[in-house]
Amino acid sequence: MATLTLKLNETYKSQDGTYPIILKIEHRGQRRKIPIGYRVEKRHWTGSQVSGRHPDAALINAAIANKESEAKRYLADCQLHSKPIHLDLIGTGRASYSFTEYLDHRAAQYKAAGKVVMKRKVSRFALELRDCFKREVFFDDVNLDWLRRLEQYHIDNGNVENTRHKKFKFLSEFYGHAMREGKSPAPNPFKDYKIVTKPVKKDKLTEAEIKKIEDLQLSPGPVADARNIFLFSFYAKGQRFEVCATLRRDQVANGRIHFRTNKGNEFISVKIHARLRAILDLYPESEFVFPYVSEIPTDPEAYLSMISSCNTIVNRNLKVVARGAKIKTTLTMHIARHSFAYQLKKVSDNVNVIQDALGHSDQRITQAYLKALEDERLDPEMEKLYGL
Repeated sequence: MATLTLKLNETYKSQDGTYPIILKIEHRGQRRKIPIGYRVEKRHWTGSQVSGRHPDAALINAAIANKESEAKRYLADCQLHSKPIHLDLIGTGRASYSFTEYLDHRAAQYKAAGKVVMKRKVSRFALELRDCFKREVFFDDVNLDWLRRLEQYHIDNGNVENTRHKKFKFLSEFYGHAMREGKSPAPNPFKDYKIVTKPVKKDKLTEAEIKKIEDLQLSPGPVADARNIFLFSFYAKGQRFEVCATLRRDQVANGRIHFRTNKGNEFISVKIHARLRAILDLYPESEFVFPYVSEIPTDPEAYLSMISSCNTIVNRNLKVVARGAKIKTTLTMHIARHSFAYQLKKVSDNVNVIQDALGHSDQRITQAYLKALEDERLDPEMEKLYGL
């Protein structure tokens, strides 16, 4: 059980000979000194309160009693409800650490480490919690009813099952981090709250659709540039937009294109075949191959905003490409990656080859990726059964 001791802090003697009054609390290795807010001379201190000879004895003793009662109420509440004791919360008026403030703190750490994507994610989740509950959210708030209310908030905002599942999984991980740091109570409530997900279907293009895009007659300009970078991604092992848009001319050498992937920071090279060469020859002059980037911002937030803005512009122009090629699929840069994986799977059953081509760190990611693309895998067997 915690012990409470009232004393003078003799480390801080002022010039007038007074010492600050503190409440010292100890509990299982935790120690905290809470200032009462008053200073007195030793001759006015009885060991637990200020003697009646001091002119402000009644005022100071009332402050001491109030602080001591506050600490005892907090400790009794923790014992009654089997909650962990956090001495640094005494005097704050809070019985629990703030979940939202914890997320803010972690977001600041990610920003300091240059991990801008994670910083934005964590900040967004803190913002959503505040928006849902209209106040700061504390770890002690998190229970089954709280989780239901949070899920309904996401439903009302149009988040489908898989998105809600991802968001709860994310919050569960950070609740777990806080639990290991002694800031949130065990067990983790998110672990027993299940959101059933639905199979994901990844759109992709057939060989015939790719050919339609290749054959589309376009005048030089933003729409043609969007078509070219889309095809470039498809021809270059499905490289992501960021990797293609920031490709420098000096990365093209000795008959190969050398990429550094934006996920995993791995090096990948692609042999320059005729279709890649035809696109490269359209952009012979600038430092960056494609006309989307003129320089790389040094600030990570500015860089991420630039890439996001360029990607939005390209995807908007790809809608024009899709209409011109009479393709019903909603065309985005990521469809190029899906289409590459789909076409490669048709010519190779070697998952290791496909994993290396896509730059996945884990084969399970590749297998899940391919499964979401395999709508037609049973077609030959169905044709045997039903005919063409």
